Amino acid sequence: MISQGELFLDCIFTDESTFQLGCSTHYNYYEEGNEKARLRSRAKHSAKLHVWGGISSRGTTDIAIFNGKVRMDSKIYCDILEECYLGFSNRVFNGKARLVQDNAPSHKSAYTLKRLDQWGVEAINWPAESPDLNPIELVWGSMKSHMRRVNPRTIADLESEIRTYWKEMTPEICRRYIDGIQWRMPLVVAADGGNIIERNPQGKTRTQKTVEESDDDSDDSDDWF
Repeated sequence: MISQGELFLDCIFTDESTFQLGCSTHYNYYEEGNEKARLRSRAKHSAKLHVWGGISSRGTTDIAIFNGKVRMDSKIYCDILEECYLGFSNRVFNGKARLVQDNAPSHKSAYTLKRLDQWGVEAINWPAESPDLNPIELVWGSMKSHMRRVNPRTIADLESEIRTYWKEMTPEICRRYIDGIQWRMPLVVAADGGNIIERNPQGKTRTQKTVEESDDDSDDSDDWF
């Protein structure tokens, strides 16, 4: 349960996201009349990677990166939790952390619930498609903005950039993302659970986007903690 004034000090916010090649927003310049130079060739279905990770007030879990063609199911999800979540929770929180996850089918299945019970993991089921409230959604948005800037050319480069970015997520950065819940939550309530127009700690204002827009188009996610 979440109580009023919750600081989420023992929570690990987890989620999955997808990163793909060829998502650079760099402009192309070409000589007027040179139609051949106008567009660069681009694969119709870009190669991609799925990523699972978690952030907490004490830092990040390990991340799991796997082939974008693999579909997440309960078995894969629990294997990831066992490999990346449990060790971090036991090492950093003495096994007393609370798992924050959304209501994806693989998170709520009987198989997953049984494994969580066996491990003694307390789970908080977070609202789905709620970038206004789930801080890791903002992390994904920031990471994707970074990937568009560096524009990795191969899957190996993409994975390397993801891992490098994740290693630079210090506990201080994680806390800034998580602390933002406190001032966003009343705005979401006031909006009856809808998207919000909010003012960040730096004084900037924007309309919050959907999860898909936040993941794919957030060039300023670093400002939103």
